[in-house]
Amino acid sequence: MASRSKRRAARNKRQRRAGPAPSPAFDPHAQVMADTWEALASLIATFADDDPATAVDAAFDNAVDMLVAKLQRFDPIRLIEVARQRFLPMAFGDEIPAVTAEAGAVYVELLALVALAARRETAEAPAAAVEHQQMSHFVSEAKQQLDELLHLAQLRSLAAVDPTDKLALMSLLIRGSEVWVRNASYPEMVATTNLALLDGNPSVRAALNTQLGFDATAALSVLDAVHRLQQDSLNARLQAMDAAVQEALKATKEGQPDDRLTALARASFLSLFEPDADRAAVTLDAVAAHTGITVERARAVVERFRLDHVKATAAEVVDAFTTGKNPMRTRPLVVDSHGRLMLPHPALHVFAVRENLEEHLKTSKPVWNQYAKHRGDLLETRTRDALSRVLPGARFRDAFEYYIPANDAQATAADPAQYTKRVEGDHLIVLDDVAIIVEDKAVALSALSRGGKATRIRTDLTGIITKAAEQSGRMKDAIERDGGLRIEDEGWVDLRHIREIHTVAVSLDDISTVLTATAELVRAGLLARDNIPWTVSLHDLELITELVARPAEFLLYLRRRRNPDVTVMFRAPDEMDLFLYFYEAGLWVEPDPAQVRIAYPFLPEPTTAELRRYRAQEPTFLTSRTDALDQWFHSRQRGEATAGSAPKPTMVPSPLAPLIDELQSRNATGWLSIGATLLSLATASQHKTARHGDELLDSPSPSGRARSLTVPITDGTDPAEGWLFVWATRPAGQQPDDAEKDLRGYLRAKKHQLGLPRGVVFLYDEPTRALVGVLYDGHTGPLDATLTARLQTLLPATHLQRSIHPNVKRPSQDTKDTPKRKRQKPKR
Repeated sequence: MASRSKRRAARNKRQRRAGPAPSPAFDPHAQVMADTWEALASLIATFADDDPATAVDAAFDNAVDMLVAKLQRFDPIRLIEVARQRFLPMAFGDEIPAVTAEAGAVYVELLALVALAARRETAEAPAAAVEHQQMSHFVSEAKQQLDELLHLAQLRSLAAVDPTDKLALMSLLIRGSEVWVRNASYPEMVATTNLALLDGNPSVRAALNTQLGFDATAALSVLDAVHRLQQDSLNARLQAMDAAVQEALKATKEGQPDDRLTALARASFLSLFEPDADRAAVTLDAVAAHTGITVERARAVVERFRLDHVKATAAEVVDAFTTGKNPMRTRPLVVDSHGRLMLPHPALHVFAVRENLEEHLKTSKPVWNQYAKHRGDLLETRTRDALSRVLPGARFRDAFEYYIPANDAQATAADPAQYTKRVEGDHLIVLDDVAIIVEDKAVALSALSRGGKATRIRTDLTGIITKAAEQSGRMKDAIERDGGLRIEDEGWVDLRHIREIHTVAVSLDDISTVLTATAELVRAGLLARDNIPWTVSLHDLELITELVARPAEFLLYLRRRRNPDVTVMFRAPDEMDLFLYFYEAGLWVEPDPAQVRIAYPFLPEPTTAELRRYRAQEPTFLTSRTDALDQWFHSRQRGEATAGSAPKPTMVPSPLAPLIDELQSRNATGWLSIGATLLSLATASQHKTARHGDELLDSPSPSGRARSLTVPITDGTDPAEGWLFVWATRPAGQQPDDAEKDLRGYLRAKKHQLGLPRGVVFLYDEPTRALVGVLYDGHTGPLDATLTARLQTLLPATHLQRSIHPNVKRPSQDTKDTPKRKRQKPKR
């Protein structure tokens, strides 16, 4: 080994050649997170008493009292409008509001709830007159107070945690999400789903109209109208201010200043930011006129979705809100004593329609049962449609029943023909050697779970995640144990060719904070480490399958996402953040080199670099990566298809893409799994791999013999994931059948020698340089006599170590046992 000083000099030389390192891009989301943790740390430092919990409670109550004292004099409707302009992202015309790193909706909601509670505490006496800009000044300074209040609430939650409760962190995640996160999925997608759910079944829709006086379509129309009319009012005030200011400026420039025009311009300016309640809110008649819905029908919607005027103090309202019990979640509409309507922001009402109306449907069991079945059917259909986009040509089995052992005796006999227990499966998708098992879960987190009640969280997550994992794992075990399934009305389905099985749980509920916290689910006992399905919401699944450019990307994401180590090393607030990081950097975790050698004994001892990379890994929390995705999604919604429209996020370009696409277009056996494995290589390895065929063709054997290159792919700790790739040429004088037979025999024998379950030969014709064969082999049993004898002609597995010393040139011998390198590195 070179001395330390020589290694340092070599490293410095490489760095000089590479030039200065690029400056890291500024991440506003990371900055907000850092600022939040800094604020929390500073706040914690102020509570060094013997009883910090009591001190935090006292500080929380004091902060609420101070906030109420400051805003009590303001009219709630007017205050909410000022807060909307301060905290919500704005846009002009048909533009999409800019994506910001700060969660502005939470401030608007909290101010609205406190203002309404404070008004009730004063017996709803008329608001006192306030000077111009007083509300604006208050709101501009209120963020610091609101942040402190929210941080104190977080500390109260932390102080109340039972350290022995395995669900404690999950409870905090759910409650924190309820407080801070809005729009886990795009509202446009949610609206489409909700209308299909609630109005897609004629019986359910009729029941809503009969019992409530409106259906989901009418409810969404009314709530949308309130939002749009508020926007129109703001735009009208903006235009009035602009016209008044321009007229006043014109008069001044012409040497005829007009005090009346100047006063009008000033009044219009003040009215823009601090309008009276009539201009800030909208009327029921205006909503009815805007939607074309009758006043009676619109009033029924308003009464159903109006914020409850419960007799709660401001302190009680804040306590409920900060523990995940947000009353605006299902009733987001503010209605004042004069009947004026206001929607604090548009981020909740799309979601409120479904949750609110489901609350009603549960009161009628026959209707609820109809709805529940329709809900399950819709999820099943949408899941299949999404997966069919990324698994073309796959064999889908949906909503089927199959047999498993009913007792230990049947399990011991392992004869599927004798199994008597019939169970259900939602989806089994088979494409060559890959099987994907999917379970759909249409149930949702209850209000008690969202409020952090641990016992209910376990019940709900068991129904959504644990059962899906158990059911999909049950089918996976049956396929691996029996080599197939006995399916009702179909009979025995032989699946012995399957070499790769993935399990997926699709949730109708958008609970990304829970679904991405896989490591915590394992820690809480809700998932087993050896049976981790990819848990994903329907909307995220649909979006991912729209983004995927080629099926191999999707399969590789499944492999990475289900890796138990990935769930520990990467945490993200949203599934799309994980997926986009996969596109960006691979979602790769360096495996334990010692375990890799146990899985693949033919590999040499781990290098110092491998050990260093493995030990240097640290858990990473991924901040939001969806800004570009947001722009693409919204430009697509507007129908923009011009060159200037936002581009769709894509994976890092791969030099192997032409080969991967050709495998798919040929429908070569194993094209999906082969493509995903090629795509898994590190970018540098992909460039080298892309040249293998040309390098062999450029250097034909002088003796006219075939040439080949053998490369084992071993990027994990599970021997079932290993591959053997062979690049080979067919000289002009060799018969095609002879070449194929010889190569298939070599591939199978070499796989057996190395203990690799799958392999493929890429066969090129020397005269035409064309790829003339893709020879897949997934055989894992014993070899026949001929191939057993051929094993003796192969170079020993240990030759792989001797022939690839980093300081030695690759041997130029014409043998199928010539390896390119000891191990292709996976994509990072």
